Amino acid sequence: MTASAKLQSSIVNQIIDGSITIDSIGEFQSMLKIFPGNPHLHRALADLLVKRKSFAAAAEYYDKTAASFIESRCVLQAVVAKMLQWQIIKPSFKAIKQFYHSLIENNPRATPLNMFFAGLSFRELIALITRLERIVLPPGKMVRKFGDPENNLYMVVSGQLRRRTYPSVGQSEKNDHLLESVEAEIFGEVCPLEKEHFSQSYTETTTRVELVKITRENLIEIGKTFPSIGPAVTELFEIHRKLNPKPHLDRKICRHSIPVRIALEVFEFDESSPSLKLSGFARDLSIGGACLVLDEDVDPSQSRLLIGKAVNILMSPPNDAMTLNIRGLIVWSQIVTTEEGESQVLGIQFNTMAPNLSGLLLVFADNLAHAR
Repeated sequence: MTASAKLQSSIVNQIIDGSITIDSIGEFQSMLKIFPGNPHLHRALADLLVKRKSFAAAAEYYDKTAASFIESRCVLQAVVAKMLQWQIIKPSFKAIKQFYHSLIENNPRATPLNMFFAGLSFRELIALITRLERIVLPPGKMVRKFGDPENNLYMVVSGQLRRRTYPSVGQSEKNDHLLESVEAEIFGEVCPLEKEHFSQSYTETTTRVELVKITRENLIEIGKTFPSIGPAVTELFEIHRKLNPKPHLDRKICRHSIPVRIALEVFEFDESSPSLKLSGFARDLSIGGACLVLDEDVDPSQSRLLIGKAVNILMSPPNDAMTLNIRGLIVWSQIVTTEEGESQVLGIQFNTMAPNLSGLLLVFADNLAHAR
């Protein structure tokens, strides 16, 4: 590749990730003469034409974008391009049918999401597309927080996100986290659809990100007409989990650096135990929840049983006579590596609390952040 070609390619990449903004339709068309098969450039030009209110031309370029993405076997990106085209010009039944067959014929089925789309019938695909909502976010934007209700299935069209499993106050680069990159796939724990779920992590953008989402309620509604949708979504997440193992531990947890001790009472643990009493320390703490590392030996069979149980937490910092008594719910449980071996870690979502208690908790959390 010549130096000029390398420069042009670099410019294309920066246009795609939003580092360079082109406001000239003529410049875009010149770029497309050099890179006629680049679907991202077609897509960027279509978006610009929408901003200029040139809707007929935009619809034409979204159509070209979808065709180019299909040739590149980028299924979700093709679906989104078609979705944007159809928002401008209502398609004929024949056009929708042609797109569906083209999408199925060129689907490589190489990712969980591609396999999900490949398994949809014509009417199921249309029901899904018509309920998708597009979202564009800048770098550093929080998508969901620890303890938020999981009400949406997100599909990543472009860009990268980072999931931080442990919530905390006053985060810095020196803090220990579990990290996971989420690229070009899905997130949002909505399965099983009939059950309410809560986020077990913070998810934020690290680049410009384009997402499409569909609500859990809409998936349930589609499932009433198409009963196979629920099992298809469940299978999508199961395959995704198999191909994307649990987040790696970025650094080991240091027991001696955490100043807040906790006593934990788990209610209705099982039929023989009205409550289970545990102890440990707060690894991270926020106004909405906490991450607790238990003292007890790891019991993998017990770990999953704890999820969904109501708890009462007593927190006491060293050299402080004050003790906080907080109610909450265990929303996740994991086994992680510490300096002393394996430990069981629980994610707690706090119940709504009185203003005076939440104020004390803020002071608690701030002291914890400064004690590290």
